[in-house]
Amino acid sequence: MKAKQRKWYDLKAARNAAGKTVAELRIYDDIGFWGTTAKAFVNELDAVAKDADEVLVAVNSGGGDVFDGFAIYNALRRYSGKVTARVDGIAASAASLVAMAGDTIVMPENAMMMIHNAWTIAAGDAAALRKTAELLDKTRDGIVAAYRNKCGLADDEIVAMMDAETWMTASEAKERGFADQIEAPVKLQASVRTGELLARFEHTPEALLKALEAPPAEPPKAAVPAAPAAPAIPAAPAAAPVATTPPPDPGALAQHAFAACRAAGLPQLAEAVVSSSALASNEAIDAVVARAKDIAGLCTAAHLPELTAQFVADGLNAEQVRARLYDRVMAASTTGLSNRQPHASQEPNERKTGPHGPSIYSARRKKTSSALA
Repeated sequence: MKAKQRKWYDLKAARNAAGKTVAELRIYDDIGFWGTTAKAFVNELDAVAKDADEVLVAVNSGGGDVFDGFAIYNALRRYSGKVTARVDGIAASAASLVAMAGDTIVMPENAMMMIHNAWTIAAGDAAALRKTAELLDKTRDGIVAAYRNKCGLADDEIVAMMDAETWMTASEAKERGFADQIEAPVKLQASVRTGELLARFEHTPEALLKALEAPPAEPPKAAVPAAPAAPAIPAAPAAAPVATTPPPDPGALAQHAFAACRAAGLPQLAEAVVSSSALASNEAIDAVVARAKDIAGLCTAAHLPELTAQFVADGLNAEQVRARLYDRVMAASTTGLSNRQPHASQEPNERKTGPHGPSIYSARRKKTSSALA
């Protein structure tokens, strides 16, 4: 049976107190992941919003696929009714682009917004990498236009903010034109994957990461009436306390994984390391990073670096990777490429039957001598 795709959004329509139909969109995960594309989202939005009086977009996301973010932004901008965007915690990267579609953008006092340059992982020759760089430049131009349409800042100022990976509080966002209203603070929460994305950014505020890691406050316990006094019973010997190990913190483990990959010079493999280690412990993460270094070296030597992340995520060891690389290289090697010089007996026939320089020179000398005689 095919596994059901997980959604990174929730979309429904309901009537508010004023009797208006509001289509509420909640993006509380990372845009474009879990196999649900922006195309599916846009189709669902059109179906739900066509009879709605307005759309409310509630965002709490660390970002995701920028092209899916563009598709959502454009779909919301095409909507003929009022669109209100509300940042329920974090609107970072592509999620901030979605928020820009709101006619009104609302942020609680402790919410944050982040804008930066789009990035990607690319492989190929110089021409392919140049095309990728040009695509990133064009993508940035589109993002800048969306921000400019909302905040009114000059392009150069917006680009400088994106280059610096700028994090804004609600008051800073309002001051710069990225938000319109500020509300009372809310409890900050984020999905595990959003925590991983935030840990990957270079300048994520430490206070934000700690706020996301903090456990929810327990409600006060109701007072229990005292029971009637009972006859005294001799106390039993106290049992030895049982040591309990607190469960690992996924957010802290994700930060450790990304930091370890950066230290090893393998930032592009961070998500594969997270997947393979299952964030079991710091030791498990370190072991996967060490294995990833070996796998990266093998794939680079085989001129197949694009396979590295998948091999790491699949949990393969060095010997298994060698075997798979050998099979791939042998399957693709139809022309027998080699860096060794061919043996004399392996030279092509054309080399044997072609012109021979010394023989031609000797024949010319003989012809000249005969003419002089």
